[in-house]
Amino acid sequence: MTTTYKPTVPHSRLLKAAAELIQGITTEAKAIVSENPNGSNATWAGVFRKLIRQATGISLDRLESPAFTIFAEDGNSKLPFAAFSSMAVLDCPARGACESWCYSKSAWRNPNAAGRQISNSMLLRSEAGRELIAKQFATLKGKVLRLYVDGDFHSQNNLRFWMDLLKTRPEVACYGYSKSWEIFIGLHLSRYEFPANYILNLSGGSKYDDRVGDCTREIMMQLPITRGIFAAYQVPRHHMTSKAYQSKRNEGHAAYAADVRKAAGKRVFVCAGRCGDCLPDGTHACGSDRFRGIEIAIGIH
Repeated sequence: MTTTYKPTVPHSRLLKAAAELIQGITTEAKAIVSENPNGSNATWAGVFRKLIRQATGISLDRLESPAFTIFAEDGNSKLPFAAFSSMAVLDCPARGACESWCYSKSAWRNPNAAGRQISNSMLLRSEAGRELIAKQFATLKGKVLRLYVDGDFHSQNNLRFWMDLLKTRPEVACYGYSKSWEIFIGLHLSRYEFPANYILNLSGGSKYDDRVGDCTREIMMQLPITRGIFAAYQVPRHHMTSKAYQSKRNEGHAAYAADVRKAAGKRVFVCAGRCGDCLPDGTHACGSDRFRGIEIAIGIH
């Protein structure tokens, strides 16, 4: 009989299993499966069974399909665009204070959401996996892509892969947020020409925030792909419990926006909560050339 038992996997153990799988090691994943051997595909055991099969396919060079759908083509309740994610924390080489309040960790309550992140991190590190990503990207129906939602560019080769891929479909408007600034700078210094259909937001909470006198942010602001800064500020928690931060239509959003501006201590454009909901024409500030140089801000939630 198939069970739907869904035990909680602590973040530390999830990260250990994910880190091993990215390297082709299945020890911790197999241990998780052994604790619920008859678990359905909706359980942690079911998710890790699929990831183990993918790891085996990669190692044998027989990978024909991914363990999970690579792109979230329909987005989610807060994102009406296609999206790509990889494993948060592990694929965030420039993470800093953000690790303590990382939004992506909340998704790990759902085994399949965590499974997709891990699966994509595995795919990005193998030639066969990158071929599968490119194949699905070629048939992506949406005209707007958020790259990444969870995770970040983990290496210069990874960044080049994505930028080259975006050039194959110039009609797809791609935007994202990143803290991997040294990786971008390294690719820029190699005289690489970034695609015209990519817009970058510089995320706050990185390791660069605490570097006194560091000029990395200033260098990043000069890149042709950079729109500007996307920063998170501490605001009263009642805005989170009331869900005022989730939509400009929610009660209390105006007061929340005022507190974000107060915390920023300067003029900023406050994120409306749902992508595509912040501007009257249905476009989004984070992916708009009109907002180059303007800081967009949100409350830490």
